[in-house]
Amino acid sequence: MESLTSRYPWVKRKKAYWVWLNTVARLIGKICRLKVKGRENIPQEGKVLLVANHRSYLDPPLVAFAVKKRPVFFMAKSELFDTPILGSLIKHWGNAFPVKRGKADLTALKTALELLNKGELVCIFPEGQRAPKGKFLRGKWGAGMVAIKAKAPIVPCLIEGSEALIGKEGLANGLPKVTITFGKPFTIDLEDRKENYQKAADIMMERIKELKGGD
Repeated sequence: MESLTSRYPWVKRKKAYWVWLNTVARLIGKICRLKVKGRENIPQEGKVLLVANHRSYLDPPLVAFAVKKRPVFFMAKSELFDTPILGSLIKHWGNAFPVKRGKADLTALKTALELLNKGELVCIFPEGQRAPKGKFLRGKWGAGMVAIKAKAPIVPCLIEGSEALIGKEGLANGLPKVTITFGKPFTIDLEDRKENYQKAADIMMERIKELKGGD
Protein backbone atom coordinates (compact mmCIF):
# COMPACT_ATOMS: atom_id res chain seq x y z
CA MET A 1 0.00 0.00 0.00
CA GLU A 2 1.22 3.50 -0.84
CA SER A 3 2.35 5.71 2.05
CA LEU A 4 -0.09 7.74 4.10
CA THR A 5 1.18 11.09 2.83
CA SER A 6 1.07 9.86 -0.75
CA ARG A 7 -2.61 8.98 -0.41
CA TYR A 8 -3.52 12.11 1.56
CA PRO A 9 -0.74 14.76 1.18
CA TRP A 10 -2.60 17.28 3.33
CA VAL A 11 -1.95 15.29 6.54
CA LYS A 12 1.57 16.79 6.56
CA ARG A 13 0.24 20.31 7.10
CA LYS A 14 0.52 20.45 10.87
CA LYS A 15 0.64 24.25 11.01
CA ALA A 16 -2.65 24.50 9.14
CA TYR A 17 -4.29 22.22 11.72
CA TRP A 18 -3.35 24.49 14.64
CA VAL A 19 -4.52 27.57 12.74
CA TRP A 20 -7.85 25.84 12.09
CA LEU A 21 -8.12 24.66 15.70
CA ASN A 22 -7.58 28.14 17.12
CA THR A 23 -9.91 29.90 14.68
CA VAL A 24 -12.77 27.85 13.24
CA ALA A 25 -12.94 25.14 15.92
CA ARG A 26 -12.56 27.70 18.71
CA LEU A 27 -15.39 29.79 17.24
CA ILE A 28 -17.71 26.78 17.03
CA GLY A 29 -16.84 25.88 20.62
CA LYS A 30 -17.65 29.40 21.81
CA ILE A 31 -20.94 29.56 19.92
CA CYS A 32 -22.21 26.33 21.46
CA ARG A 33 -20.88 27.18 24.93
CA LEU A 34 -18.80 24.01 24.93
CA LYS A 35 -18.17 22.44 28.33
CA VAL A 36 -15.41 19.85 28.59
CA LYS A 37 -15.10 17.22 31.32
CA GLY A 38 -12.29 14.74 31.85
CA ARG A 39 -9.70 16.22 29.48
CA GLU A 40 -7.05 14.99 31.92
CA ASN A 41 -7.97 11.41 30.94
CA ILE A 42 -6.43 11.85 27.48
CA PRO A 43 -2.80 10.63 27.31
CA GLN A 44 -0.61 13.45 26.02
CA GLU A 45 1.72 11.23 24.04
CA GLY A 46 1.71 7.88 22.28
CA LYS A 47 -1.03 6.22 20.30
CA VAL A 48 -4.58 6.77 21.50
CA LEU A 49 -7.90 5.63 20.05
CA LEU A 50 -10.66 8.08 20.92
CA VAL A 51 -14.17 6.65 20.43
CA ALA A 52 -17.19 8.95 20.48
CA ASN A 53 -20.90 8.87 19.82
CA HIS A 54 -22.06 10.88 16.81
CA ARG A 55 -24.88 13.45 16.74
CA SER A 56 -23.80 16.29 14.42
CA TYR A 57 -21.72 17.19 11.38
CA LEU A 58 -19.86 19.52 13.76
CA ASP A 59 -18.75 16.77 16.16
CA PRO A 60 -15.19 16.58 14.70
CA PRO A 61 -14.25 20.25 15.29
CA LEU A 62 -15.90 20.13 18.71
CA VAL A 63 -13.92 17.04 19.72
CA ALA A 64 -10.69 18.52 18.34
CA PHE A 65 -11.20 21.72 20.32
CA ALA A 66 -12.11 19.74 23.44
CA VAL A 67 -8.90 17.65 23.19
CA LYS A 68 -6.96 20.85 22.53
CA LYS A 69 -3.40 19.85 23.42
CA ARG A 70 -2.59 17.39 20.63
CA PRO A 71 -3.71 16.87 17.04
CA VAL A 72 -6.69 14.63 16.40
CA PHE A 73 -7.11 12.61 13.19
CA PHE A 74 -10.63 11.80 11.99
CA MET A 75 -12.38 9.62 9.47
CA ALA A 76 -14.78 11.69 7.34
CA LYS A 77 -17.30 10.36 4.83
CA SER A 78 -15.78 10.33 1.37
CA GLU A 79 -18.54 12.49 -0.14
CA LEU A 80 -17.31 15.49 1.86
CA PHE A 81 -13.96 15.46 0.06
CA ASP A 82 -15.73 16.03 -3.26
CA THR A 83 -17.71 19.03 -2.02
CA PRO A 84 -16.19 22.17 -3.62
CA ILE A 85 -15.82 24.39 -0.54
CA LEU A 86 -16.03 21.95 2.35
CA GLY A 87 -13.70 19.50 0.63
CA SER A 88 -11.06 22.20 0.27
CA LEU A 89 -11.43 23.18 3.92
CA ILE A 90 -11.04 19.58 5.09
CA LYS A 91 -7.91 19.14 3.02
CA HIS A 92 -6.54 22.47 4.21
CA TRP A 93 -6.73 21.79 7.92
CA GLY A 94 -5.63 18.33 7.14
CA ASN A 95 -6.33 15.81 9.86
CA ALA A 96 -9.10 13.90 8.13
CA PHE A 97 -9.09 10.97 5.75
CA PRO A 98 -12.01 9.58 3.73
CA VAL A 99 -14.10 6.56 4.57
CA LYS A 100 -16.72 5.02 2.27
CA ARG A 101 -19.89 4.44 4.19
CA GLY A 102 -22.22 1.49 3.80
CA LYS A 103 -19.46 -1.09 3.63
CA ALA A 104 -16.22 -2.04 5.33
CA ASP A 105 -13.67 0.40 3.91
CA LEU A 106 -10.42 -1.47 4.49
CA THR A 107 -8.29 1.40 3.17
CA ALA A 108 -9.75 3.76 5.78
CA LEU A 109 -9.33 1.18 8.54
CA LYS A 110 -5.71 0.57 7.54
CA THR A 111 -5.10 4.32 7.49
CA ALA A 112 -6.40 4.58 11.06
CA LEU A 113 -4.06 1.78 12.13
CA GLU A 114 -1.12 3.38 10.33
CA LEU A 115 -1.69 6.67 12.17
CA LEU A 116 -2.01 4.90 15.51
CA ASN A 117 1.21 2.98 14.89
CA LYS A 118 2.90 6.33 14.28
CA GLY A 119 1.86 7.39 17.79
CA GLU A 120 -1.04 9.64 16.79
CA LEU A 121 -4.45 10.21 18.37
CA VAL A 122 -7.24 8.94 16.12
CA CYS A 123 -10.93 9.61 16.74
CA ILE A 124 -13.55 7.30 15.29
CA PHE A 125 -17.32 7.27 15.63
CA PRO A 126 -18.19 3.57 16.06
CA GLU A 127 -21.86 4.15 15.15
CA GLY A 128 -20.78 5.11 11.62
CA GLN A 129 -23.54 7.69 11.25
CA ARG A 130 -25.36 10.36 13.22
CA ALA A 131 -27.81 9.08 15.83
CA PRO A 132 -31.10 10.78 16.79
CA LYS A 133 -31.21 13.00 19.86
CA GLY A 134 -30.76 10.99 23.04
CA LYS A 135 -30.19 7.75 21.14
CA PHE A 136 -27.21 5.49 20.53
CA LEU A 137 -26.72 3.20 17.56
CA ARG A 138 -24.90 -0.09 17.64
CA GLY A 139 -21.21 0.24 16.84
CA LYS A 140 -19.88 -1.14 13.55
CA TRP A 141 -17.54 -4.11 13.54
CA GLY A 142 -14.88 -2.13 11.64
CA ALA A 143 -14.38 0.10 14.68
CA GLY A 144 -13.89 -3.02 16.79
CA MET A 145 -11.31 -4.31 14.34
CA VAL A 146 -9.27 -1.12 14.67
CA ALA A 147 -9.44 -1.33 18.47
CA ILE A 148 -8.27 -4.95 18.60
CA LYS A 149 -5.52 -4.60 16.02
CA ALA A 150 -4.16 -1.27 17.33
CA LYS A 151 -3.74 -2.44 20.93
CA ALA A 152 -3.88 1.23 21.92
CA PRO A 153 -5.37 2.88 25.02
CA ILE A 154 -9.02 3.63 24.23
CA VAL A 155 -10.59 6.83 25.55
CA PRO A 156 -14.41 6.91 25.50
CA CYS A 157 -16.01 10.23 24.63
CA LEU A 158 -19.63 11.26 25.16
CA ILE A 159 -20.99 14.17 23.12
CA GLU A 160 -24.24 15.70 24.36
CA GLY A 161 -26.22 18.51 22.77
CA SER A 162 -24.47 18.84 19.42
CA GLU A 163 -27.56 17.70 17.50
CA ALA A 164 -29.03 21.17 18.23
CA LEU A 165 -26.23 22.98 16.40
CA ILE A 166 -27.73 22.51 12.95
CA GLY A 167 -31.43 22.52 12.16
CA LYS A 168 -34.69 23.99 13.36
CA GLU A 169 -34.29 22.85 16.95
CA GLY A 170 -31.15 24.84 17.53
CA LEU A 171 -32.60 27.98 15.97
CA ALA A 172 -35.86 27.72 17.90
CA ASN A 173 -34.20 27.33 21.30
CA GLY A 174 -31.43 29.88 20.89
CA LEU A 175 -27.74 29.08 21.15
CA PRO A 176 -27.19 25.41 22.01
CA LYS A 177 -25.04 24.11 24.85
CA VAL A 178 -22.74 21.17 24.18
CA THR A 179 -20.95 19.01 26.75
CA ILE A 180 -18.11 16.65 25.89
CA THR A 181 -16.98 14.13 28.50
CA PHE A 182 -13.83 12.04 28.25
CA GLY A 183 -13.65 8.85 30.29
CA LYS A 184 -10.63 7.03 31.64
CA PRO A 185 -8.57 5.01 29.14
CA PHE A 186 -9.24 1.29 28.88
CA THR A 187 -8.06 -1.59 26.74
CA ILE A 188 -9.86 -4.45 25.01
CA ASP A 189 -8.19 -7.80 25.54
CA LEU A 190 -9.76 -9.91 22.82
CA GLU A 191 -8.05 -12.22 20.36
CA ASP A 192 -7.68 -10.79 16.85
CA ARG A 193 -10.44 -12.80 15.24
CA LYS A 194 -13.29 -11.55 13.05
CA GLU A 195 -15.97 -12.83 15.42
CA ASN A 196 -14.53 -10.58 18.16
CA TYR A 197 -14.71 -7.34 16.18
CA GLN A 198 -18.40 -6.77 16.88
CA LYS A 199 -17.86 -7.62 20.54
CA ALA A 200 -15.18 -4.94 20.73
CA ALA A 201 -17.46 -2.39 19.06
CA ASP A 202 -20.21 -3.20 21.57
CA ILE A 203 -17.79 -2.77 24.48
CA MET A 204 -16.74 0.66 23.22
CA MET A 205 -20.34 1.85 22.86
CA GLU A 206 -21.13 0.65 26.39
CA ARG A 207 -18.17 2.61 27.76
CA ILE A 208 -19.45 5.72 25.98
CA LYS A 209 -22.97 5.23 27.38
CA GLU A 210 -21.59 4.82 30.91
CA LEU A 211 -20.41 8.45 30.79
CA LYS A 212 -23.98 9.70 30.50
CA GLY A 213 -25.15 11.25 33.74
CA GLY A 214 -21.66 11.14 35.26
CA ASP A 215 -20.14 13.94 37.28
